[in-house]
Amino acid sequence: MQRQVRIGGVKSRTTSGRGQLDPVAESVAVYSARADDYAAVHAPKMADRVERFAMSLPAPSLILDAGCGPGRDLARFQTYEHVVRGVDLNPVFVAMANAHAPTSQCDLREVATRFPTGTFDGIWASASLVHLDRVDATDVLGQFAELLRPGGRMYVCLKATGRTGWLDEPDGRRWYTVWDPDEFASAVAGAGFAVDSVDRGPYVEVWAARKYASRPPSC
Repeated sequence: MQRQVRIGGVKSRTTSGRGQLDPVAESVAVYSARADDYAAVHAPKMADRVERFAMSLPAPSLILDAGCGPGRDLARFQTYEHVVRGVDLNPVFVAMANAHAPTSQCDLREVATRFPTGTFDGIWASASLVHLDRVDATDVLGQFAELLRPGGRMYVCLKATGRTGWLDEPDGRRWYTVWDPDEFASAVAGAGFAVDSVDRGPYVEVWAARKYASRPPSC
């Protein structure tokens, strides 16, 4: 029998406003001017990781592409018969991604306000936390755990080389936070995940599963 997936209503959470001088918003806005170029340059990348993640879940599973950019991986996951939803902070990317799957504009620092607890079977966060500081990134990991069903799977990668701070690039400046691989794996575990593996390189890649409750809830 084919599995069915469903998205329910949206819950609310009180969140504080973000200041105008927000490194995350400033960094993400830089992508708008050359969004088409970004999509073309990155189109061939990550196919092997997408396949590995897609095959780790029974089809169809409901996957959130958290920080989906122009939607490259939204399209890929559907070829494995998964159901996908995308969120991204950049409005140009959101418009592009909607050509592949339903996508909404969302600050990942508030992603748990957008979906009910336990909505997703998988969360894919490919380089989407690179502009967040350690405190915010750690909090977002906890929100991912909240949005995953127990046993749900997560892939997340971010920068492990260079320095933390502003980086001047050809199309503008962006803030990057660089993590030690062991430090980041520890943050993932502390957010409620069992870490399956850690791949080390210019980016640290963590494959993990949402932990089950230590005991079943009482009746």
